[in-house]
Amino acid sequence: MIEIFSNKTINGSIDLESSKSISNRLLIIKELCKTKFEIQNLSNAKDTKILNEILNGFKTKKDINCEDAGTALRFLIAFLATNEGDWIVSGSKRMQERPINPLIDCLIKLGASIHYLEKEGFPPIEIKSKKLTSRELRLPGNVSSQFISALLMIAPTIENGLTLEITSKVLSKPYIDMTLDLMSEFGIESSWENNLIKVEEQTYLGKKIKVENDWSAASFWYSFLALSESGEIQIPNLYANSLQGDSVLSSIYSKLGIKTEFNEDSIVLSKTKNIDKKIELDLSNHPDLALPITITCCGLGLKANLIGLESLKIKESNRLECIKKELRKFNISCEIDSSSIKIKENQNIVQPKSTIECHNDHRIAMSIAPLSMKVDSIKFDDKNVVNKSYPKFWEDFNSVSKNKS
Repeated sequence: MIEIFSNKTINGSIDLESSKSISNRLLIIKELCKTKFEIQNLSNAKDTKILNEILNGFKTKKDINCEDAGTALRFLIAFLATNEGDWIVSGSKRMQERPINPLIDCLIKLGASIHYLEKEGFPPIEIKSKKLTSRELRLPGNVSSQFISALLMIAPTIENGLTLEITSKVLSKPYIDMTLDLMSEFGIESSWENNLIKVEEQTYLGKKIKVENDWSAASFWYSFLALSESGEIQIPNLYANSLQGDSVLSSIYSKLGIKTEFNEDSIVLSKTKNIDKKIELDLSNHPDLALPITITCCGLGLKANLIGLESLKIKESNRLECIKKELRKFNISCEIDSSSIKIKENQNIVQPKSTIECHNDHRIAMSIAPLSMKVDSIKFDDKNVVNKSYPKFWEDFNSVSKNKS
């Protein structure tokens, strides 16, 4: 457990973790590349460490446990399907509740031999190496973008490449763009016209690369500052022309009282009085921002309608259900359905009498923490839950909030 306090002011510089999303993609690309290269500023997130450790030992290990690292599991399944060997891939109890059949179906069509070991459509699975050959694949756009990214990264190694048709509106499109942009950095040409993505059979070309810091993690500091009485935050190694779609934060939070100044090698966040009375956003391309924006709107007393949140049901927790449950402890009510959340205006926030449950979900804890600007203190039941993506979160909070704990 951890209890946090604040004097309602946020001030200082925060060197965020590097991007987990970029790091995980680069680790797969590095393994697919025939010439090795250096990755600088690799993320310290638990997910990245799990993926890195597995990639360093997969050639001598049959049983692979991805624990609760969803990205690692999805990327690894596709990667292992291109390698010679026989593996059993499993994960945590929650991972075994998160469907993977759209990815498995595509890999089987390409020639992979994959079998479910328990429940059809879910881990654990057995993968037996077979040569993958080109097929035209079809996937709905509302599946996890990580399925699409996993297929695209192995596409250059498939005989005659890959043609992928997206049959409906794409969710989390910026993450697919990120994958294709990183592949391009390593010499891979691709095309995405209308609903068709094509990648020819090619060779990855190694080069040294430095990982940007994590825009998704910056969302919590935008939220802290928006709910504070005063302050200013500097964050190095974030850029306007980022590979990360979540850099849209600077635009969204300009409506929530935060100005973003872009310097050569950092951003500076400061408070303004420019706050919209009502927020309406389609976050289908930016689902990781949904919870911080929800908390910010609650803390500012704004009416909000956030849509495009279908993917939140199958994250580390059912994030819509869990955030609704925990916000009740602050006397905040919200309406949710399968893909949206609505927040009433001017709700009276109270000091929670009970501990906040983290639901084994890093983003639940880090998203709720900024409400410490509005109450005396908040207790969380799991201090270590943040290790999945942002191990230094509580330490950074201490450094900029003059924490009394």
